[in-house]
Formats: sequence, C-alpha cells, structure tokens
Amino acid sequence: MDGLLHLMIVHLPLGLAILLPLLLLLLAILDGKGKLTPSAWLAVVLVQVLLTAGSLAALRTGGDEEERVERNVPEAALHAHEEAAEVFLWSTVAGLVLSLTLLLPLGATLRRVLPFLLLGVSVVSLALALRTGKAGGELVYRHQAAAARAGLTLPAADGAPAAVATGAGGEEAGDED
Repeated sequence: MDGLLHLMIVHLPLGLAILLPLLLLLLAILDGKGKLTPSAWLAVVLVQVLLTAGSLAALRTGGDEEERVERNVPEAALHAHEEAAEVFLWSTVAGLVLSLTLLLPLGATLRRVLPFLLLGVSVVSLALALRTGKAGGELVYRHQAAAARAGLTLPAADGAPAAVATGAGGEEAGDED
C-alpha cells in the first residue's frame, strides 16, 4: 500500500461525523415519543467508538504522510492540518465519554437533556471534521501534496520550472546514463 493508508482512512471519520448528529437527532425524537428502549443508545456508542478510533488512526497515519511531503509542502499548512486533526480527535473523545454516560442509569431530567448535549458536541465535532478536511484538501490541491508524494516538482506560483517526474531512486525520469 506504500503509505496510502492515511488517504484511505481519513474519509471514515468524516463520514461518521456527518452520520452521528443525524442518528442522535432521530433517536432523541424517538426517545421523546417514548418509542425507544435504553439499549438503542448502544448504536450511538458504537458510532462514537468508530469515530474516535477512525480519528486516531487518521491522525497517526497522517504523521507518516507528513514525512513523505514535508520537503515540498509549507510547514505552516502541515501544522494547521495536524492541529485541526488533534482538536477534532479530542472532540470525539468528549463525545465518546458523553455517549457512554447514556448507558448509565440516569435521572429523568438528565436522561432527557443528555442526548441533546451529545447532539451539540457531535455538531461541533462535525464542524471540526470539516475544518480538518478543508486543511487536508488545501494540502493536496493548493500545496500539491499529492504531487510531492508522487515525486513530482510542480511549477511554483512565480512560474518556476515545469513539473519533473523522478524515478524510484530520485533521478529525473528520462535520465539514462
């Protein structure tokens, strides 16, 4: 897979971050109508566990990708993406703790309020996931991280040299001595 793991993993937490608020809203509505058993909250816990684990995996594999592109991509852009990912991860941990609380025996008031508190945290996590994804997209499309990863040197904004492909050993393609 040659380091493509990060590129495959990053979409899991983003998709789950989109799904979770919708699931929470649906369950909160059903719970308000008395049509939900307490065990239904296990679905929220499961999604939250997957979201947190996926976020951690994306952050960890992102460090490996950073090593591949850091010579050609601005450090500030890499740092912004990494920082956004860390904040997003911590928001998922907060959501996980709250979702686990849903499984505890709670008083009636807390039982009604907690799903909406978790919904708020999940919306914040979604916003943080989108911010992280935007920063990652900027790495790929604005700063040409994919080209840098592939060993290409692209023209700079000031019109520097055209793209040059490099071979496996770092030599320019076509250099055959």
